[in-house]
Amino acid sequence: MRGKPNQMRCAVVKRLSEIERGAGYFMGVVTNLMDVVREKMVPFEAIYRLATPEGRTTIQKMVELAHTDWLKEQPVKPLAKNEYFVPVTYAPLPSYAELEKEFGKGNVSYIFDGRPFTKHASCSNILETPGNKIFFVKHFGREINSDTAIAEMDRLDYRPATHIEACEFQKAHPYLQQQFCIVALGSFAVVGCNQCVAVLDSNSVRRFFVNVWFDCVWDADRRFLFVRK
Repeated sequence: MRGKPNQMRCAVVKRLSEIERGAGYFMGVVTNLMDVVREKMVPFEAIYRLATPEGRTTIQKMVELAHTDWLKEQPVKPLAKNEYFVPVTYAPLPSYAELEKEFGKGNVSYIFDGRPFTKHASCSNILETPGNKIFFVKHFGREINSDTAIAEMDRLDYRPATHIEACEFQKAHPYLQQQFCIVALGSFAVVGCNQCVAVLDSNSVRRFFVNVWFDCVWDADRRFLFVRK
């Protein structure tokens, strides 16, 4: 089981190499592209721009859209226990005032005041294209640190959720954080020398959107929010 994700990554690299060597593939892409250009009467300059450094951003958007459309065509695997199907928009986090309206005054951490967040290395290259994501609420049942939790789930083909994904997840399943504390390790805000990650918590009457240091040892009761790759 541990070797499966690595085997999958090797297969992806191999398939990409085959595409790069395939002249027929590129001719097919160019033919489809030019057919659409003619249909839409797009100026040649706009298409030529794709081959310049300025066109890289446009190509990135095209690849993300192609990936999203491809994912929609794939058969959906049955959800495992503690997995949840949630649409994610990747819209910017609501303002601090809006978050306090949702969670209640005094129930939102100051780290969500608009300051920048940095993605964990395991999330640095994720595609933030709006679409459906499969979340997994993981309970390790033992004390564990953040790096170990991420490494163990990476071998099972999951990555940690970011603070934005955690915020959208709780909107779809607010009752879950009323059952247990859920930690999102996929992004952090720096406060002093500390990396602070988003935490969905609650007490008997209120829900909280707070933070805890990334570099801590989590107790056995904590749950962690991951996303299926």
